[in-house]
Amino acid sequence: MTTMMHIKARLVPWDDPDFVRAFELAREATEQSDCCPDGPRAAERVQHLLREGGYPRARIEVRQTVEEALEHVSHWSVFRDG
Repeated sequence: MTTMMHIKARLVPWDDPDFVRAFELAREATEQSDCCPDGPRAAERVQHLLREGGYPRARIEVRQTVEEALEHVSHWSVFRDG
């Protein structure tokens, strides 16, 4: 069994309900697929799903300290328009 990364996400823009929902669905799909439990790989998969889902310029930046990596925590900045 793999340990899923805990994500702290900041969405830009945060007030676009369609984009927020697309992110939530992409993240849930990635988590349920068990394809990539770590931060960067999971972010890459979510970014890919967002781009396929109608946000071709979506971009995710991942930031993580050593302590956070050991605690399986990752900070994502998710941008709708690159």
